[in-house]
Amino acid sequence: MKKVVGILVITSIVFGACSGSKPYYKTAEGKRKQKYYNDIQFGGKSASTMKKSF
Repeated sequence: MKKVVGILVITSIVFGACSGSKPYYKTAEGKRKQKYYNDIQFGGKSASTMKKSF
């Protein structure tokens, strides 16, 4: 009985760790915003000349 409970606990921990949500910077909207801000910061473009993509 202890083995069965132990196996259930371990499998629930493993499945719980795998089902996390995606970080914001890896989503499509996050990538778009990151590109926009990087262009402003490092691309030498001002915010008024760039088209906001979000």
